[in-house]
Amino acid sequence: MNAEVFFSIVIMAIGITIVAIKRDLMVKLIGVGIMETGVTLSFVVLGYNGKLPPLLTLPVERVDPLPQALIITSIVVGFAISALSLVFVLYLSSVYHTTDAVKLKKRIKKDER
Repeated sequence: MNAEVFFSIVIMAIGITIVAIKRDLMVKLIGVGIMETGVTLSFVVLGYNGKLPPLLTLPVERVDPLPQALIITSIVVGFAISALSLVFVLYLSSVYHTTDAVKLKKRIKKDER
């Protein structure tokens, strides 16, 4: 396993650890963003094979542009999901005056009664 793949796995592990351990919703969103970056990096690293980019018109082997387009799409979708999640967290924060997941769960249960 080369260093780039190991580095992307470490980034994903850091993101998963942040999401699993931290209680603050804003920090969890940052962890999801870090995890998404690790996944994107792993796809980029595994998709690179040392060939030329697809824009050059030389008659040699080139890199397949389809995985690159999918990664760009995943970056855009990840940004949209992060932005929407941030709106939800800010709304919950303004209504319940906390971003702590445990306190938020208790306050939501209290309001349901």
